[in-house]
Formats: sequence, C-alpha cells, structure tokens
Amino acid sequence: MEVNRIFSAEQIEVHPELPGMLKEYTKAVIRENPKDLLAFSAEYFRKKADIPGEPVPGSQESNNKPEDA
Repeated sequence: MEVNRIFSAEQIEVHPELPGMLKEYTKAVIRENPKDLLAFSAEYFRKKADIPGEPVPGSQESNNKPEDA
C-alpha cells in the first residue's frame, strides 16, 4: 500500500469551506459546553448535513427529549 507522505506545508490542500466550518463548530462547542463532546459533535454534524433521524444518544437533544407516558 502506497502512502503519500507530506514533507512541507505547501503539500497540504485545505478545503475552502473547512476553516469556516471549524469556526462555527468551535463556537457551538464553547457556547453549549457539552458534557459529552463526541455525542454533541455527532448531533451537530448530523443536523448540519440535514440527516434525518433521532437525536444521537448522549447528546443534549436526546437528553431533552420528552419521555413517552
């Protein structure tokens, strides 16, 4: 298996949307200060990608979900 090694910064290509996306995500993490960062992150990007479904277990959205009576 061939591995493309990076020897200098000039070899790194950053997707043009990545800096803005990371900035928005970082602000959301700081604002929400989640207990479970991985669950928060999964739910954050699930919503950003418009993927339908139940909230990710452990995320704040799943913790705020009303219980079925």
